[in-house]
Amino acid sequence: MANYSASDRGLYFDEFNPGPYTLYGSNLFAKRHWDCEKLLSISTKDIESAGVKPEEYRTLVLGEGIKEIKSGVIELFPNLLDLITGSDLRKLGCTPEAEALLKRNDVILRGSFNSPAEKLAKKLGLRFIHKNIFLSRYCDADHDQSTEITLCFQYQEPPFFWRDDKSTGISAGNTGGGTVRTDLDEDFYVGYDAERFAEDYVGAHHYEKVRKNQELAAFLAEANRRRNA
Repeated sequence: MANYSASDRGLYFDEFNPGPYTLYGSNLFAKRHWDCEKLLSISTKDIESAGVKPEEYRTLVLGEGIKEIKSGVIELFPNLLDLITGSDLRKLGCTPEAEALLKRNDVILRGSFNSPAEKLAKKLGLRFIHKNIFLSRYCDADHDQSTEITLCFQYQEPPFFWRDDKSTGISAGNTGGGTVRTDLDEDFYVGYDAERFAEDYVGAHHYEKVRKNQELAAFLAEANRRRNA
């Protein structure tokens, strides 16, 4: 969420949708790993064996469960603009060549507070934006409906809730529903812990899951600590 560029400081957010030319870590290994949740690291061999053309991609999304990006991976993507990392990332291999590429492209790094992505952004003077936080999913089995809510962050725009409603259609393969965006104040987190946040921001169906959401709790605690430091 903090912007570490040399010319600007403050609280900023980045776009919810990373846009076209996006390469997701789980999709990358679908042909080689039946259970992508067990994938712990990404190497240059993984990229090469996936059969993709790295120069075509602008955004690289590394999902939850991936703990390490090994050295040599980043520089395979010469046109990279966004690097989005999950909460489980512990090591981000970055050679001098990769650092030069990140700075040349002014890449936006996203992840959790105090993550390797944030530390690298601070080192290189790049923008860091907190990753989106999935808050809750509620299923209404009686009516074949589900609702998901996500706390989303943008660059130089307000954060917002993204609500995704889905319902099963009357025939196989048809799905109905819609999405709703609700903008928040930039200081929406001030004075909140997860329990109070759940009370004030979400409905009864999502309350318990949001109250117990550890990623949200960690974000709120650190955001408030930084504000008061």
